[in-house]
Amino acid sequence: MTQPGWDDDERLLEDLARAVRDTAPLAGRIADHGEAALSWRTIDEELLLASLTFDSSLEQVRETRAGTGEGRVLVFTSPPLSVEIEVLADQVVGQILPPGEGEIVVETPDGAQRRVSAGESGFFVLPEVPEGPVRLRCDTSTGRVVTSWVRL
Repeated sequence: MTQPGWDDDERLLEDLARAVRDTAPLAGRIADHGEAALSWRTIDEELLLASLTFDSSLEQVRETRAGTGEGRVLVFTSPPLSVEIEVLADQVVGQILPPGEGEIVVETPDGAQRRVSAGESGFFVLPEVPEGPVRLRCDTSTGRVVTSWVRL
């Protein structure tokens, strides 16, 4: 069964053009969602997840050897990189291991990001202690590592 007027090529092309124009916004959204879904297929190849392997606040010995005001030390490990940080009252200092230049991105669950640079020695400073859960993404010439979520 044919639609009236579709035996005329010009009329058929006009109807097709109108149908495509009417669905173009939806088609763009579908394409965006498809692209986002496909980008996740290589996520494990693009980054390494570093797990928390040491937290000084969980050490019972800490109370006997450290005085008040000492910082909290956290170590995140994943081959080939590790990240060590010390949380002080007013700042966070850290180092990427093995030492080397890089960029540290502090991410929050709402998507906010703060970036700092690590020098040749791998040292970096966050001028403020972030509130709530955060994770660190470390980009170096050796690779990219993302830490697990933690409250500092």
